Amino acid sequence: MANSILNASELDMAVAALIDASRGVGHRGGYVECAQHVEEVLGQEFDVSHCSVTDQADAALARAEGVFDHLSLPVMDLVVDALKHDN
Repeated sequence: MANSILNASELDMAVAALIDASRGVGHRGGYVECAQHVEEVLGQEFDVSHCSVTDQADAALARAEGVFDHLSLPVMDLVVDALKHDN
């Protein structure tokens, strides 16, 4: 019953997607930053096109955030309803 109230499987999938997407954005940012340091030290352009994380990482993170932000948790409806009563 608790799993149905918490919508646990949907919540698990949304959180996993959010973590995965945020790691991708962080990885890409770190890779590009390191490439910039290499360029400064060596004085030549460093090819970042072969980075394993594509330029689509930010869009994937935005989609995952949207799913998470609009996740339906039935337990929250129960809490909101309970807060409407004085007892």
